[in-house]
Amino acid sequence: MAAADDVTVILIRHAEKLTWHNGVAPSKEMKALYIDNHILSAKGYERAHALVGYFNHREEIQALFRRRPLAAIIAQDVDRTPDAWGRSERPRETVEPLATHLAPRGVVFLTYTKKQLPQVLSSIREFKGRTVIVSWAHQQIPDLTVALGVPAAQVPQHWPGKRFDVTWVVEPGSGTPATFVQYPQRLLFGDKDSVIDLHSAKGKEKDDNGDE
Repeated sequence: MAAADDVTVILIRHAEKLTWHNGVAPSKEMKALYIDNHILSAKGYERAHALVGYFNHREEIQALFRRRPLAAIIAQDVDRTPDAWGRSERPRETVEPLATHLAPRGVVFLTYTKKQLPQVLSSIREFKGRTVIVSWAHQQIPDLTVALGVPAAQVPQHWPGKRFDVTWVVEPGSGTPATFVQYPQRLLFGDKDSVIDLHSAKGKEKDDNGDE
């Protein structure tokens, strides 16, 4: 996939989901019985609504919009095909309050399935001179960031399963590679002031308990 020229892309992971009982990793037998409800937790819905204020008032975000006005919100949606990959409603739910709030201003809301990452990139390219917000499953965000033109060596290879509180920003370069910046959201109690370490390694995560 080729980089998206002259488009600023803001990438967020969907908001919080339900964790295993007491936050303890389940046995193999219990994990086999787990049924993901595919929706946000109460805290996830809280973050979804907090993101409305975040994207309308946070200074680092407003600075991006002054350079390239916000034109679209893209979210991963449920894959309903027979060979479905990605049944989660969480990425869409995370930005629905924001999309509803911004619709009167002409900001469009588009959805794609997890298998449609190439189409997502093609859609982003259509908004030249603008900004696009993408809400997606954390497993694919690093790959999408690289596809947008950021050198792979500058992008964390893995988005930790417990982090729902970070914003990634990709801005196009002028004849140079795209630039990559991370911002802590600092929206809810428990949000960290740190961002994702470049050398974050994929591990066994206790709360990574379902299909994103």
